Amino acid sequence: MMKKQRAAVSPEALLALVCAALTAVSAVNAGRLSDFFGQVFASSASDAFILLETEAGAYARGSAAERGQLLSSDEAGALAAQPDDEEARRTEEPTAYETPADILEMERDYLAAVSDAAVCGTVYERFFVNDGATDVIGRVAVRNCTETASPDFASLLAQGAALEITDPSQPTVLIYHTHTTESYLLSDTGSFYRNFATRSNDPAQNMVRVGNALCEALEARGIGVIHDTAVYDETYNGAYARSRVSVEEYLRRYPSVKIVLDVHRDAIYDSDTSACKPTAVIDGRKAAQIMIITGVEEGPVTDFPDWERNLRFALALQNKAQTMYEGLMKPVYFCRRKYNMDLSPCGLLLEFGSDTNTLAEAVYAGRMLGDALGALIEEYAKNE
Repeated sequence: MMKKQRAAVSPEALLALVCAALTAVSAVNAGRLSDFFGQVFASSASDAFILLETEAGAYARGSAAERGQLLSSDEAGALAAQPDDEEARRTEEPTAYETPADILEMERDYLAAVSDAAVCGTVYERFFVNDGATDVIGRVAVRNCTETASPDFASLLAQGAALEITDPSQPTVLIYHTHTTESYLLSDTGSFYRNFATRSNDPAQNMVRVGNALCEALEARGIGVIHDTAVYDETYNGAYARSRVSVEEYLRRYPSVKIVLDVHRDAIYDSDTSACKPTAVIDGRKAAQIMIITGVEEGPVTDFPDWERNLRFALALQNKAQTMYEGLMKPVYFCRRKYNMDLSPCGLLLEFGSDTNTLAEAVYAGRMLGDALGALIEEYAKNE
């Protein structure tokens, strides 16, 4: 087999490689030193260089210990000729998040509009950790508001999600919005004003925008996602019945969909003049805290026999999000509700902050949760 010609190597470069290779081999097993250099000295100059270069490179990548065995000169040459995609993925610096330009423009317009508006109330930030939690398992906090259900949350968390995915590039996640027009403040002024709009038909400002952030983060990981942007709350009553029809149709058309998320925001008021915005600071930037709602068959809630599967998924997602972005999540709200979650064992309702969080904070939270969900999906994917 014809071998590639290598450029001449300076004594200094060779010495550096020898030192690095020596460190690499001894880091794995000091007893391998003589065997390793026996191979080096028994090899041609070209093969010796490849052995040294490969072992030094393996040490730099932190993979020598994982490999644990010396490569033959041919194997070493093949490895040296191949790019290390995993290493590139591991060491590549993530792109710093920037608030989208159009949101910044909306904020400027909003500040100009409210500069002389009458203040109706104050907005205060609150960072929810385990507030109101009845159960805390590691990073996972749960607020059990059911009357009779007392599941073993620790055991369910250990079981993981009831989730099997063959090809995550196929439509895997469905995102929709039963209350599509829910919206946010456009700037963090500490106040809300007369004629403060808590709803918007503009998809750039309502829940569709948060759903878009989720989609972008999932798609960045190669995960197939469907985003239903239909408006279901033109009239508030009956919104869940209308969205249910659409979800059923999507699940019929796309049997690969395993995860169904109804994305909302909350509204938290102490009085007519005081409102709370659940807020976390993550990587130096404010984010709307997220609350997962999952239900149970209890009291008036019927026909929800598999609710425990939804709960398992809620716990798994909460754990992943808190692990990757500590502080992003409020305690899971476990309650006697159904909210169309019975349509999928991995169906949840998510509330991104409240109406007095800013759009920028909610979109940032959407990006992080989408990233965490994508990471969770990758753990369960079974690609052939």
